[in-house]
Amino acid sequence: MKRIFLFAFICFVFTNHSFASDTLRLVFIGDIMQHSPQINAAKMSDGTYNYDSCFSFVASEIKYADFKVANLELTLSGAPYSGYPCFSAPDAIAETLKKTGINLLSTANNHSCDRGSKGITRTLDVLDELGIYHAGTYRNIAEKIFSHPQIVDIKGLRIAFLSYTYGTNGLPFAYPNIVNLIDTTEIAKDIKLAKKYNPDMIICLIHWGLEYQLKQNDEQKTLAQFMISRGINLIIGSHPHVVQPMEAQIDNAGNIKSAVVYSLGNAVSNQNYEHTDIGAIAHVSIVKNDTATKIIDCKYSLILRHRPVENGKTKFYIIPSSKFYTNHQLFTAAEYAALRKTLENTRKRLNAHNKNFVEKID
Repeated sequence: MKRIFLFAFICFVFTNHSFASDTLRLVFIGDIMQHSPQINAAKMSDGTYNYDSCFSFVASEIKYADFKVANLELTLSGAPYSGYPCFSAPDAIAETLKKTGINLLSTANNHSCDRGSKGITRTLDVLDELGIYHAGTYRNIAEKIFSHPQIVDIKGLRIAFLSYTYGTNGLPFAYPNIVNLIDTTEIAKDIKLAKKYNPDMIICLIHWGLEYQLKQNDEQKTLAQFMISRGINLIIGSHPHVVQPMEAQIDNAGNIKSAVVYSLGNAVSNQNYEHTDIGAIAHVSIVKNDTATKIIDCKYSLILRHRPVENGKTKFYIIPSSKFYTNHQLFTAAEYAALRKTLENTRKRLNAHNKNFVEKID
């Protein structure tokens, strides 16, 4: 009888995710955008730029993770800086992402070609100088051959990252630059190529779907199933700028076979459409033993954009939901009420439509 109780206790501990030290914890955040008001907010009195305050609240939320990924929906093309429709942000945004702990940025999105060849090339130059991995755009074919898929060794696990976008707003990428476009024939080839590196897991970062739609469309669902059936383990979506549902597929033994986040929404932007002021962070834990590598936990947390006026100037902050309720002093009464309604409505919607993807409660 004692053995039975001991076995039950061990099972309880494991299923409640008291992870071993060799567990790999991954964090994914959504769209990093830079509209003109954000660039203005980051400009200091001496003419330099600094984004540290924008990420100050969320940095502590994600610091526990072993590897952190985001979607860089802008170019680092140098001055003159500009917001929508052709983004070019100060290098300081990438410097702050590095300080915040971001390890890899997806650069394949509909704004990849906003500043032409210079934008593609210089963005990669800045990220390389900072030591941030990137996936989805390439200076030339030689670089793509060398770094696609992007293979990263983390805590003894080999992870292959693939990245694609549905398009580039009609702007072509000029030779010799390359932007990975969604093409099922090419994606199938890339998955086969990734498998040759014997990865423990293949993750796809994909820019897809329709802007501002709260649910995934049939095209997203079909493409997700196509990729999963060929060996993708985890799909992280971007582009809609709102949070869409998340699904983890469970096999008969109760193991997570694969997971899809259809859209994480915005991490930070100046968009004013409904629901664009809230985003999600995906928290995914992976463990490897002698026989297999498994996703053992899929959770999400919510983040809110806060735009207060400080000293006559609009500022931008990313506020994790875990810090929202206990920081009333940051908001006016009207702002707090509006953001609380948005937060609770989003949580209710995700609870209704997510599958095996629950909110992370600390």
